[in-house]
Amino acid sequence: MSTPTLPEWYFDSVPAPAKAHARRRPGISVRRALAILAKALAVELSSPAQSESWLSRVEPRAKALGIIALIFGASLLNDLPPLILLLAGAVALALSGGVGAGRLARIWLGVPLLSLAIMLPAMTNLVTQGSTVAVLYHIGPGAKLGPWPLPETIAVTNSGLVVAGRFLLRTLDCVTLALVLIATTDHSALLNGLRRLGMPRAFGMVLAMTQRYLVLLLRAAEEIHLAKLSRTITAGTLQNEQRWVAAGIGSLFRRTHRLMQEVHDAMLSRGYDGDVRVKGALRLRFSDGFWLACALAVTAALILSDRLL
Repeated sequence: MSTPTLPEWYFDSVPAPAKAHARRRPGISVRRALAILAKALAVELSSPAQSESWLSRVEPRAKALGIIALIFGASLLNDLPPLILLLAGAVALALSGGVGAGRLARIWLGVPLLSLAIMLPAMTNLVTQGSTVAVLYHIGPGAKLGPWPLPETIAVTNSGLVVAGRFLLRTLDCVTLALVLIATTDHSALLNGLRRLGMPRAFGMVLAMTQRYLVLLLRAAEEIHLAKLSRTITAGTLQNEQRWVAAGIGSLFRRTHRLMQEVHDAMLSRGYDGDVRVKGALRLRFSDGFWLACALAVTAALILSDRLL
């Protein structure tokens, strides 16, 4: 009896173009980017405060008022030099407060870049008129978009660059300052301080629950997506994928609602009344008043210099 042999095609290697095509599967870059973003968000939410830094010893109420004043001042600045000065001060404050450069970089690669992408149309002459800096596309005379006439060329203008730069700097200032407040203050102490400053009880409860369970919900969403990928051989039609996304959103909502009810019942059974409490009394010291006075003085100086410029 002859020994069975394998067919010749079994030993043929996959052609190089097919391998290259397999490496460039559509959507894999998007999935990897979303996974990295979810991981970065989970790290930021679960990272403890820097207890050794000088800024962490500032009373939460004074620190929150100072940071809020600086953020409010950033929203009022119009010229680029004051915004750059505020950004430099915020970075120096973050580094001296124990916030690492890597953590700053993760934040800057998320929210500000998304804001810059939103502001890209404002850089062109379609939204902001001004002197042409770079021509992006030549349309030609007489072009229209419905009833609206279009310019002959779509170009980046100097006024558009100023508008986008102002918006980007404001976003960087506010995000960096907010990171300084969150990264140098214990979460429960910060919520307690905000409650003492007059934040409604419902807001405090929602913030506390969001901070604690958002990472869990991110993990549940990733598990739903991973379960779908592990059971998919080929990509379906766009309509089927949209139906799956809608079903996944509904499933995650049902799990979230059930978890919310279970956690709320457990909290009520243990005497929770909606307030966040920490051990020890919060007392304002001279150093806390000095920090708040410096923050208010810097905010006033930046606004005054912006108006004079």
